Amino acid sequence: MKIAFFWTWEFSRNILKSLTLYQNIEVLLVVSQPDKPVWRNKEVIYTPIKQLALENKIDLLQPLKLKNNIEVFQKLQYLELDFIIVVAYWKIIPKDILEIPKYWCINIHWSLLPKYRWASPIQECLKSWDKKTWLTIMYMSEWMDEWDLLSIKEIDVDIVDKTWDIFRKFEDFWPDLLVETLNWIIDWKIKGTKQDCDCATYCKKIEKEDWLIDFKNLSRDEIYNRFRAYYVWPWIYTYYNWKKLNLEEVSILDDDKYDWQVWQVVKLQNKKVWVLAKDSKILIVDKVKLEWKKSIDILSFINWNKDFLGAIL
Repeated sequence: MKIAFFWTWEFSRNILKSLTLYQNIEVLLVVSQPDKPVWRNKEVIYTPIKQLALENKIDLLQPLKLKNNIEVFQKLQYLELDFIIVVAYWKIIPKDILEIPKYWCINIHWSLLPKYRWASPIQECLKSWDKKTWLTIMYMSEWMDEWDLLSIKEIDVDIVDKTWDIFRKFEDFWPDLLVETLNWIIDWKIKGTKQDCDCATYCKKIEKEDWLIDFKNLSRDEIYNRFRAYYVWPWIYTYYNWKKLNLEEVSILDDDKYDWQVWQVVKLQNKKVWVLAKDSKILIVDKVKLEWKKSIDILSFINWNKDFLGAIL
């Protein structure tokens, strides 16, 4: 089974590594986003999927665009592919590329479609405090997340689960589910199920204002769910002394409401640091990262920033 992968980020690296162990899977090409300069020194860092491709001597392409890209089109055509697998590539795949593989292009999506289409389905699931989510394997079309469904697998979402935890749960089963689904397609043992587009909801691209925490206007649970959704990227943050302060580890305490000033930082005798949200419920802050500084536990942070206690965020 000859396959090309359109993937980019760390989670896709782990999945591709698993799939290379299957005897009937032949990974002929990886297509990844171009490398980008990061941090203040603009150092160019390879994408995680590129690193794995180089380590395993898999052909690699990193096009700036796919539409009307003759090099990419000819390369894919030459390989005589059975499937193209697309996961979190974050570019629209044009129709001429969709039609290249013998059995079409396959997309992996992190929700039960048509609910949570587009860019951030797991984040929306966690922000909505959903108790379950799904992994969906589907045919691809030019219209994102709208074509026929092939396989679906349900998982439970625990109250402490974050985005990273959900992806790790998917890792436990979806390489097997993908290979099984591809075999079903080849053997004509599966048909796509059409989506009910009238029930579709859409997840917008994550914007900077989404992970800015306004304690004046958000409840404790809303803040906690945003923390779960944006862990480990891009983190939730607030401002302290006009500097960006990432809240890298937080938890919640189910207790009565308190009469301190809302948004005030309070340290208690059990060495816990609390912030009161809009509804006067408690958010426990355990680890932070001040702009241009290293991550640090909250008690060490207070030792260096005495005025943080009593601060109004």
